[in-house]
Amino acid sequence: MLDIVVDSRLENFPILEKMRCHAGRLLDAWLWKSHLAPAFPLIVCLVGGTGTGKSTLFNSLAMSPISDVGRKRPCTLRPKILVHEDVVPDLQACPFLRPMIDAMRSTGCADEVIAAHSDPDTAGVVLVDTPDFDSVELEHRRMSEDFFLISDVIIFVTSQEKYADLAGHQVSEQALHWGKLTLFVMNKTSSDAAYEDFGTKLRELGHAAEPIRIERVDSFPVLLPGLRDRREFSVLFTPLHHQDHDDVRTRELANLQTRTSAALEELENAVKDEARRISTVIARINGLFSEVAREMDARLDAILSQDVEGRVRDRLQELLRKYDILFVPRSMVRKAFQKLFSTIVDILTNGARARQEDAERAMRSEDLHAARAAVRLEPVEAAVATLNLKIAELLCSDAAWDDLCKIAGSDVQRWDRGQIAALYDDAFPGVERLLEEEFQRIREGLSTSDQVKLYGSYTLWALLLITVEVVVGGGLTLLDAVLGTVIVPFIPKWVLDLKVIDMLRDIGKRVDGEHRKALRGIVEQQAKQYVAVFSGLVPDEAGIRSLRKVRPETGVATRSR
Repeated sequence: MLDIVVDSRLENFPILEKMRCHAGRLLDAWLWKSHLAPAFPLIVCLVGGTGTGKSTLFNSLAMSPISDVGRKRPCTLRPKILVHEDVVPDLQACPFLRPMIDAMRSTGCADEVIAAHSDPDTAGVVLVDTPDFDSVELEHRRMSEDFFLISDVIIFVTSQEKYADLAGHQVSEQALHWGKLTLFVMNKTSSDAAYEDFGTKLRELGHAAEPIRIERVDSFPVLLPGLRDRREFSVLFTPLHHQDHDDVRTRELANLQTRTSAALEELENAVKDEARRISTVIARINGLFSEVAREMDARLDAILSQDVEGRVRDRLQELLRKYDILFVPRSMVRKAFQKLFSTIVDILTNGARARQEDAERAMRSEDLHAARAAVRLEPVEAAVATLNLKIAELLCSDAAWDDLCKIAGSDVQRWDRGQIAALYDDAFPGVERLLEEEFQRIREGLSTSDQVKLYGSYTLWALLLITVEVVVGGGLTLLDAVLGTVIVPFIPKWVLDLKVIDMLRDIGKRVDGEHRKALRGIVEQQAKQYVAVFSGLVPDEAGIRSLRKVRPETGVATRSR
């Protein structure tokens, strides 16, 4: 069977699955039959409806009561096969028989399917009594269809009660369409009118030969003595000229090859059509994402107001008080003292230093948390909600996408505010790292005297923090506005001479870029959920190409032995 998977929730799944099963059965039949030895016997299958006397005819041709006959319907629950012992291993390898035989072998009943013999007069034929094609059991009908695929010759058995049944008519048409060598038999015949009508119907379908007539007999005979000697049947068991045998087998291989290739091509095209339908939706979703992301980006810059300006001023004053001028010289003196007398200091002041460093880390952590808390997530929350709404409207706009709409409703997660905040933290975890890098980069570019002027860089740390808070809370527009009106008045002239404003603006740009990238990534993740769900509904390009790789080349019937 073809290893290609289509999601069962798709509207077209029943059609695609039927095509897949049909193509897979044809491929299995082709791969097995095309590698049989040229001398392998012709496969002659008896097919017919329930109660037509097919099993009696099988026993008559086998000249042995192999298949069950009786009033119970259906009588043939599994195939019965008469085969010469020399080719039993090849027959057992048939993909339609192997699973059944393996299962029955475990119960010691494998011989109920295959009846091996050593009769040279029957060596040229594999005779198969197939399950009824009109059985109420789906498995019986499937087995009948499987044996039709691998057969070289069909013996179609009907009766005067069932010759006009739709199922029989369909099998007759299939045999004609396929071009199989077919013998039509009306069994249990007592009405000339029915027999003649059957012949007329066959001629209308294009079957030129007259059907074989077998007269009705009383009771339910296990077999009809002498039936195999009738000219119509004896020709099957007469050793055929090698060329005749090869012609029948070659024609059937060509038919099987052509139909296998056509079925695989049809399946490939159908899967491609389904993939294109889904790709159209995915392209529209990607377009909606780009549209929503642009709209969100345009809303990220806050509008400056007196209230916003006042909050920024208060926050900057708070930070500058925290990192005051008195704290820094103490820290610098302590570090210089430790550098000169590190061994003694390590012994005498290790505990105090550790406590001081812990306090500094706690203070910085608190400020980093505050900087992150300043992030305005309302724009990305609105963008995610808008994207979901637009996609829902898209999927509901066309009845051809109803199945995709239902799948999206069940498989795609829509995020709430807490989940969006967590996603932002995951997407932009580097605030502390970014600030640390910028802090060290700026310090390394300053002389010792400049660092002292900059209050040992702790004032710089406060400026970095306020820059980040302004950018993630209101964007570069707000930063440009408050740099001149709020931040500059708090910076001494000698600090301004160090071009700190330009540094802060450059840092703000980098922070803004990372911040916007994180927000856009959240919206993109929401869109990608839809894409991932829809992309997994049908095989990818590699899966579709695999159908082409297994397709047999028409006109090249191969045999390995």
